Amino acid sequence: MTRLRAFAPVRMPLLLCLVLPGLGMAHAAAKASKATRRSERAPALDAREQAFVAQATADDDMQIALAKLAMGRSASPRVRALASRIVSDHTALNLQFAQLAAHAGSKGHAHGMPVQNIDALHAHLQPLRGAAFDQAFAGMMVKEHRKIIAAYEVAAKTAADDRLKTIAARGIPVLQEHLAAARALMKGGSPAEVRREEK
Repeated sequence: MTRLRAFAPVRMPLLLCLVLPGLGMAHAAAKASKATRRSERAPALDAREQAFVAQATADDDMQIALAKLAMGRSASPRVRALASRIVSDHTALNLQFAQLAAHAGSKGHAHGMPVQNIDALHAHLQPLRGAAFDQAFAGMMVKEHRKIIAAYEVAAKTAADDRLKTIAARGIPVLQEHLAAARALMKGGSPAEVRREEK
């Protein structure tokens, strides 16, 4: 019993001598792995790709702002349903662009539309009520979706970055659904009827 007590203090420093270098090596390996991950980060988006991201994220911000106004202002269930979907879908698209920009090490979430332009569209809708508001909102959604869909189609075909190309390609049908719904609101029909008329 006495002998065991005598050796106990000796065993602990010996154990630390064996364990501490291993911990140091593990820490160094973790740091090296992190550095490797940074060096393997995907190449930054080129200027044209970043311009598209700026345009798309600005469009997201503008449409979310107008749709939130419609959700609070319109009495039409169809307008409110479209506005709610626009907020949800454009928020999801914005998140995808933000994640892409962070992963690619690009300049990130850029805004292609000045805030005052969004404010001007907002101010145009603000005094309107009832059917006048619904028609003006639907008209803006048609106009803005036509523009942004064209930009998405170009990016889906020409972007060098495969991830950006995928986001654009998957976004097109979502935006086309918004466009069809907005056109239907303007014409007083359903999105399916509008699509049949356009074929």
